[in-house]
Amino acid sequence: MLKNYLKITLRNLWKNKVFVIINVLGLGIAIACCIVAYLNYNFGQNFDSDMTSVDDIYRIDLRRESQDHSQLYGFTPIPLGAAADANISQLDEVMRYMPSGANYRVGEDVFSENLAYVDPNFFDLFPFDFIAGNASSLQETKSIIISDEIADKYFPDGSAMGEIFTRLSEDGPQDYTVTGIFRKKPINSSFGGVETVMNIRNYFSDSPELENDWENWITTFVRVSNAGDIPEIEQQLTSRYKEIQNNARIDFKVESYELEPFKGMGTRAEAGEVWGHWLWYPPPPPAILVPGIMAILILLIACFNFTNTSMAIAGKRLKEIGLRKVMGGLRQQLVMQFMLENFFLCFFALLVGLIISWFLVPAYSAMWEFIEISLDLTGNAGFYLFLLLILFATGLLAGSYPAFYVSKFEPATILRRNLKYGGTSIFTNILLGAQFTISLIAIMMGIIFYQNARYQESIDLGYDARGTISLYFNDPDDYQVFRNRVENNLDILSVAGSEHQIDRSYRNDPVKSEDKEFDVDIFHVGNGFFETIGYELTDGRMFRENSQTDMDESIIVSEEMVKTFEWDNPIGQKIVWMDTVQLYVIGVMKDVYTNGLWSPITPLMIRYVPEEKYEFMTVKYPANETVAINEFLRSEWKEVFPNENYTGQYLDEELAGAAEVNYNIQIMFGSLGVIAMFLSAMGLFSLVSLSILKRMKEIGVRKVLGASVPSIMTLIQKKYVIILLVACVFGSVLSYFAANGLMDSIWIYHITPGASAFLLAIVLIFLVAFSTVGVKVFRAATANPTETIRNE
Repeated sequence: MLKNYLKITLRNLWKNKVFVIINVLGLGIAIACCIVAYLNYNFGQNFDSDMTSVDDIYRIDLRRESQDHSQLYGFTPIPLGAAADANISQLDEVMRYMPSGANYRVGEDVFSENLAYVDPNFFDLFPFDFIAGNASSLQETKSIIISDEIADKYFPDGSAMGEIFTRLSEDGPQDYTVTGIFRKKPINSSFGGVETVMNIRNYFSDSPELENDWENWITTFVRVSNAGDIPEIEQQLTSRYKEIQNNARIDFKVESYELEPFKGMGTRAEAGEVWGHWLWYPPPPPAILVPGIMAILILLIACFNFTNTSMAIAGKRLKEIGLRKVMGGLRQQLVMQFMLENFFLCFFALLVGLIISWFLVPAYSAMWEFIEISLDLTGNAGFYLFLLLILFATGLLAGSYPAFYVSKFEPATILRRNLKYGGTSIFTNILLGAQFTISLIAIMMGIIFYQNARYQESIDLGYDARGTISLYFNDPDDYQVFRNRVENNLDILSVAGSEHQIDRSYRNDPVKSEDKEFDVDIFHVGNGFFETIGYELTDGRMFRENSQTDMDESIIVSEEMVKTFEWDNPIGQKIVWMDTVQLYVIGVMKDVYTNGLWSPITPLMIRYVPEEKYEFMTVKYPANETVAINEFLRSEWKEVFPNENYTGQYLDEELAGAAEVNYNIQIMFGSLGVIAMFLSAMGLFSLVSLSILKRMKEIGVRKVLGASVPSIMTLIQKKYVIILLVACVFGSVLSYFAANGLMDSIWIYHITPGASAFLLAIVLIFLVAFSTVGVKVFRAATANPTETIRNE
């Protein structure tokens, strides 16, 4: 019997080749999108899945109360770990972790890589897979342990074991021997950024005073085998060390110390529950959820297509169904026949989807720096289970309704031709409307994010980011040396120095004014900085060049700081910084988006500092000279500082980050829109084609009775116009809320969707719809009525 089922299946599929191709291609595209969404979701869900045996690992966090807000921070004072290890017996192990970076030299190559300073028990607490060497070598201060990627990168022709890495520091070159190579953690791991590891004694040897400095921070992990001891440990940490730290940092008062479980740490940090998180954390929820939602929408469109086409084609098989029932065929046999045909199509669609995903997965992965997925067909049982579920889900979702609906007809009704069954029905019309609604949502979202990108590019950030490069110097003396080398370049418009830079380094401290206290961003800048970076003064005066009074007690504040402290007349207002430093407002400047477009504008104050404190150089040049100036600065740097890595960085990289997110989301929704429109157009083409075949006799009779071609075309298309109009209403409303919600989850500053996006999408969808079926309808309306009537 199965052989007969297969014969009939293949025969029927061959008879309807065009519609089979439409369904297989549509479902294949949808399945490929689902594969991408599954791998993307799996990537996010498996964050830190490589971290086994960490149930008893905790991080010491500190809690700070400020402005009626309680906030956890994922760091502690540097000496806390050693003090707690010596005095709190319930702690089984303590490990300090300081992420940093270093300039290295291997042979003639000078490069920068991430560097983690850790206690020797780092690899005991956290599992790493060693390829060569072992973790015990971390006891030696002249050892360095590197990832396999670093080993392959700088020693491609042989083993890196025993080779020399020269770290270039302020104290001169220092040699370290490679004593271990570990397999680099994936980027969906808390330690995904760890490339090179050294004993933390090396960190303190560079700056010995830091080891007992309660003003600076480090990340501290502990092992606690008995979870019941945690409340007592927290109480001891707070009672013993709270006052010590608060006396050292009067500007940063700690309320308590808490132990945070390592499991789920990254997720909590990404959600903003913990600030000062120095590890990697998982992708933001929109990056995980949006592709999944998109894939489901595309799969629904493809399944709707499948159902609509199956319902329409089934109308041509009514006589077959009637005869099979008369000859003793059971309904369940007919259902099995139709379901077998549907699963046959879904299986071929699955193969097509796998082929498409082979190209789609790496393309999607390349869009995001924080996502890395690949199509691995070996050793992934979960992936094959997912494919099996997709196969059955699509087969049941797309094919069950036609199979059960058509098989219920009575043979007498069919053979007497009393059955009124057409190519379309209320159900198929609803499905078609849902397809176009989803298509409109995708198109509108793509247009809205394109408009948002243009809007964000035009936002005045309070500084001129384009045509500006900033460079970092370890030594302020190096600043002056380099300035003398580059300032005579005629293409450079201006050069200015500062202790802080907006894209890399600034302070954030509590500031008091009378009875109000708020956290404020603090920049220390030098001569000409305002003019070079494009800060704009709106009230008061600038700093007087080399004025000691301005250095000691003058500040320029942002408009947001004026609003925060509710000053009616800001000039002359006194603020107190770090409980003792009194400063006076001499000027007000336009607001600066210190956190880009991701977070609200924060209050900002600018202080004036002398040249001996400069750590950054800001170079202004014509925007069209970007490449030339950067190469000039790089070549000069190599001559002046041959043992240091070039630190130049474009100031508009913050804008580039927002632009990248906008661009990627445009690509995602644009692709969804194109695919959705393509599938919807195919579905419309199938329905209209089959509907025309059913109505050819009616069309012929109408023409004989004098109906015009336009009236016949209107008659055929009127129903689809109504469906499209309803889809436009639902699509516009849903896309408005979806776009607003998604942008709110990513940015603070973005557009509100406007009517232009909706109108453009509606016009586009109507053009696609009518260009898809227009020729078909016109041919039917102009066909010779004698031929159609005679054929009927």
